[in-house]
Amino acid sequence: MKLLKKEWLFFIFLALFIVLYIYQKPDAKELIASVDFPTIRALTLLLLITTAIKISNFFEYVSIKLLSRFKTERALGFSFVLLSFFLSMFLTNDVTLFILVPLTIAFSKKLKNDITKLVIFEAIAVNAGSALTPFGNPQNLFLFRQMHISQLEFVCEMAKIVIPQALLLTAFTFFSFKTKKLEITSFSKIKTDKLLFLSSLVLFLAFIIALELSLVKYVLIVAAAFYLVFYRRVLLEFDYFLIFTFVLMFMDFSLISKLDFIRNIMKNFDFSFLNTFNLTAALSQIISNVPASIFISNFTDKYLAIAYGANIAGNGFVIASLANIIALRFLNDFRAYILFHKYSVIFFILAYLLVIYII
Repeated sequence: MKLLKKEWLFFIFLALFIVLYIYQKPDAKELIASVDFPTIRALTLLLLITTAIKISNFFEYVSIKLLSRFKTERALGFSFVLLSFFLSMFLTNDVTLFILVPLTIAFSKKLKNDITKLVIFEAIAVNAGSALTPFGNPQNLFLFRQMHISQLEFVCEMAKIVIPQALLLTAFTFFSFKTKKLEITSFSKIKTDKLLFLSSLVLFLAFIIALELSLVKYVLIVAAAFYLVFYRRVLLEFDYFLIFTFVLMFMDFSLISKLDFIRNIMKNFDFSFLNTFNLTAALSQIISNVPASIFISNFTDKYLAIAYGANIAGNGFVIASLANIIALRFLNDFRAYILFHKYSVIFFILAYLLVIYII
């Protein structure tokens, strides 16, 4: 039951797969072909490296050093919202939250100030910031491979929707956090593993180069061997269920796209750039942005429009991005869900209007 509660997303996609498999009885080769294994390998390597960086405690150490320098809620808000925004570009939106949200909650034991709003803004920030890079979130990693462009070209294209969101996020943070004084007590020292952090940083740079040159599988072998020999804890704490979930996503949405009534609906849809963007944004609010990206990519090659829609729609309803669920699950307070939608839905609407104007 504990596993079911923790890995509910995996079991939802597993149940869907079983139903679709019984109904369609697909060929095994067809199922295997539906999985984008280069994307799975890239995601596996990225998750290995970011798991190691998380274990190194380097960013926890930096965050505590930063906290001691801030005197007001607004200053704290800006520091952690911007830190979330920029870290998510490299560590992915989910991993950034796994690092910063527990740390933020730990601050609540040292602060008399309420940190609920800060956690919500961290979720909004990682959804906005992670849109910039090919490895910022899973949908980008998948769509980047389909585009057949360089990482620099991808960043330049995505900057068109990230810069407006950055400005909007800055304004949101300024007006939402007051100048109320922080009441901070002392912090215990954080033990860091500098060697693990530095070696993982080298592997991350190798990952970026390998992603550009389509050599990810070789760096994955090196990274897995390195952690197996020197840091087995990384392999023990690695999120295997997340990788299995993405494999199931590819299979599920390949099977769904082959259903007759779905094909008939999508066959009559006008996949212009704007329509594809709108469809992705709308569908993401219902089934989450990663599944929406995979599903719509079965019917059109307008991958940039899908990327714009999926990333803009990370904010909005809580289901729109797994990052939102991760952040709110840490808070474990129903009131946080209400407060989340108060800010996130408005942010999504304004970001959508800005992007529509730009594109």
